[in-house]
Amino acid sequence: MVVGTVSSASHLPRAMRLAESIKRHMPGSKVVCGIMEQEMPSAASQCPYFDEVVLMRDTGKISDMHKVFFQYKLQEALRACRALLVQYMYTRYKAENLIVYMDAETMVVSPLDELTAAAQDHPIVLTGQVIDPNSLNMDDLAGFRKSGIYHPGLIAFGRHPVAERYIAAWSKLSERGCYLETNQVSYADQPWLDLAHSLFEDVYALRHPGYVVGSGNMMERWNIRQGADQAYFIDDRPLRSLDFSHGFELAATWIDSDKGQMYGDLFYEYRIEVEKLGSSGLHHTPWSYGSYTSGEAITDQAKEMFRLHYFDNPEIESPFELSNIFFHADEPVEEREQHAPEPGQRIASKSNRGIRAKKRRIARKKISSTRKKRSRS
Repeated sequence: MVVGTVSSASHLPRAMRLAESIKRHMPGSKVVCGIMEQEMPSAASQCPYFDEVVLMRDTGKISDMHKVFFQYKLQEALRACRALLVQYMYTRYKAENLIVYMDAETMVVSPLDELTAAAQDHPIVLTGQVIDPNSLNMDDLAGFRKSGIYHPGLIAFGRHPVAERYIAAWSKLSERGCYLETNQVSYADQPWLDLAHSLFEDVYALRHPGYVVGSGNMMERWNIRQGADQAYFIDDRPLRSLDFSHGFELAATWIDSDKGQMYGDLFYEYRIEVEKLGSSGLHHTPWSYGSYTSGEAITDQAKEMFRLHYFDNPEIESPFELSNIFFHADEPVEEREQHAPEPGQRIASKSNRGIRAKKRRIARKKISSTRKKRSRS
């Protein structure tokens, strides 16, 4: 088994804690960490729990990886790189029959025996956000339709043509479609997972209460108890992994006090270990793909303008060498340098966006070298 996770420098303590838990409970597994930074953090290369660390730009799956990162915010990029890392591992580790992806916020608590067994008979194994129909009401159903049916933080693939087709299509979608618009409710990779059964054959949904237990499903998995040798059980089935992403500690306060305290203790122990791993200040490391070469922070509006009008333009070889002024659409480039926005000022007004977009589509293939040079000055 080879397990992969994706991380920025600031998320590395969580990824390192995940890797340690994998090595502890499944010592024969390999762990690969895809790093979404321009340079390799020393903490990643020195971590003894990673069998391989690779910069996502060096995975070789997309030629214009810097453009992929430029268009995304950090959380969007994390989701986009899930598929790209899985594709990289599937190609690189040909001797491994099981490829697993886990989010960095996950912690393995015991061997993933059921997942391993399911992957022997099915090319794609997904885990449901919730698995007990009796625990749902209509409000819950509406909520899960928005947040997603399957949990994107744990996906497994066996060696099979169906898995290969799924991974290839998932990667293609993630290259340009993993962003969040204001009128959307979930990231692009989430509805992709929800459509898996209708798009591919023999997709298996793992219905086990011990997998990826987190804030979204703790209410149906409240019946936790501790057995011998630090083993935990939910409804007398072994606890396999925990999802410590947003809201876990709060969700633990919603259930029976004794059960909630047990979840709370697990979270506290996890947090202490993560803080130790991040004691060198990794938590506060700014994302290297979040700024231009000059150090200017890239605004969300600049990312949107690039995605809509400049991504495919061959004149824009390196968007990181530009600036937010270049993507300001209200006035000609010659005037932008004279009217640079004050800190916090909006880059583009919404009222003129439709007109500007039309003009941009017409002119986007005709950016002159003079304009490019001036924007960099």
